[in-house]
Amino acid sequence: MRKVAISLAVAALVMMTGCNEKKSEEASKGTTPTQKSVEQSAPVTAPSAAASKTAEEPAVSTEAKMEAVTKVEEKAQKAAETVIQKSEAITQSVKEETTKAKEALSAATEAPKTATASVDAAQLFVKCAGCHGSKGEKHALGQSNIIAGQAKADLIKKIEGYKDGTYGGAMKGVMKGQVGSLTPEQIDALAGYISTLK
Repeated sequence: MRKVAISLAVAALVMMTGCNEKKSEEASKGTTPTQKSVEQSAPVTAPSAAASKTAEEPAVSTEAKMEAVTKVEEKAQKAAETVIQKSEAITQSVKEETTKAKEALSAATEAPKTATASVDAAQLFVKCAGCHGSKGEKHALGQSNIIAGQAKADLIKKIEGYKDGTYGGAMKGVMKGQVGSLTPEQIDALAGYISTLK
């Protein structure tokens, strides 16, 4: 019985030694039984299209890619600067035109006020008073209508008509000499003054 036990022990030892030797052989070859079974079961595939394309075409260097990116960035920067410059020029032009328009409008609205304010209508009427009376109450030379209290707009039309020769009957020649040198501002002031007389 003792011999059987020793035989079994020796057989187990030999078996274990044999297994260890097989494992060490496979380890020295770089494969383990698990790897070997995976390798055997994995299908062999053809190289991918990207890998074959890379092999066919020369690779673009990183330096070339960076250079291309830099050129694109430079072009974009120049385009942006050009747009900014044009925008600033347009903005400046619009500001200048707006300022000119404001000045012209201001001058146009202020000029009549200043001119009318500076015209002494009463002094202008002194020349008229010789024929029309000090309050415009007379028929000039016994032929014209009384001018006191007539509407300002009507008086402006009549005075301008006398000035350019398009208005008036028998007194046309006389009146043209009297009003010929009046400015539009003076006519406006004088007509306004006469319209207030009673």
